[in-house]
Amino acid sequence: MNYGVVLPIWQLTIAEAEALTARAEELGIDGVFVPDHILAKPATTQHYGGHWPDPFSLLAYLAGRTRRIRLGASVIVLPYRNALVAAKAAATVDQASGGRFIFGVGVGWDEAEFVDLGLPFRERGQLSDDYLRAIKAAWAADVPEYKGSHVSFSGATFAPRPAQRPHPPIWVGGSPGSISGPAVRRCATLGDAWHPLALSLDDIEKGYSTLRGLAASRGRRDALGLAPRNLLDLTDAAKGSGRVAFQGSVAEVATDIRRVAALGAEWMTFDLPRASVAAMERAIERLAREVKPAAA
Repeated sequence: MNYGVVLPIWQLTIAEAEALTARAEELGIDGVFVPDHILAKPATTQHYGGHWPDPFSLLAYLAGRTRRIRLGASVIVLPYRNALVAAKAAATVDQASGGRFIFGVGVGWDEAEFVDLGLPFRERGQLSDDYLRAIKAAWAADVPEYKGSHVSFSGATFAPRPAQRPHPPIWVGGSPGSISGPAVRRCATLGDAWHPLALSLDDIEKGYSTLRGLAASRGRRDALGLAPRNLLDLTDAAKGSGRVAFQGSVAEVATDIRRVAALGAEWMTFDLPRASVAAMERAIERLAREVKPAAA
């Protein structure tokens, strides 16, 4: 099992994000991930905050400050950027990191942000599917060609291409706390791993079973991985029955991880507590020194 942490960059300075990433690498954590917003509308600031560094730029910077740890997005909102702009940014991060980039993607949820960006909110799923196909086409050849419903290109060089071949892993996220049918379908068709957010263990099992069934019908069953994202909420005492997944004592959280691993998951990614930078660092330390050994 690989372990990743999602940095709450809406409340971190760049220096703090760098320090937490360096500490995670030092402790043997396998990946650090950052989320994506361009404008912080009231719904976004209410749930998170108003400070949103560009994820591609931040990841490229972190690539230069690290040597081993994987660097990913959880998740890039695909409709926010022209497909070729996103493809170029992602390829550059992958090159800068020596092939350590994970391309987590989603369709977005804050309608007000779409309005201000001049984007059609109700077409975001169609846009995302076409953009993913276009991005994969751009990465596939030095002079790529693609003709889609929203993106078309030909007769031009696209370089640099990603360091990873055929491309960085594409993790497909969905709506928090629910099994997103469109996201499962998108992953079955275009993704490399399902990256659900804040699901119960039962829903992770149910959703992944559905995903594998859809993928099998497309001839892709063995190609799809599982990389859930949940809040890591460690407590000193056991919580017992009725607790939320990945909440409780080290032994209880380790039991949850083993259940996910039994499904075939290769990654488990965790949101960190938002209380303070010190609390985040402490959570990373406990994940590395206590949870990982207990779940092995």
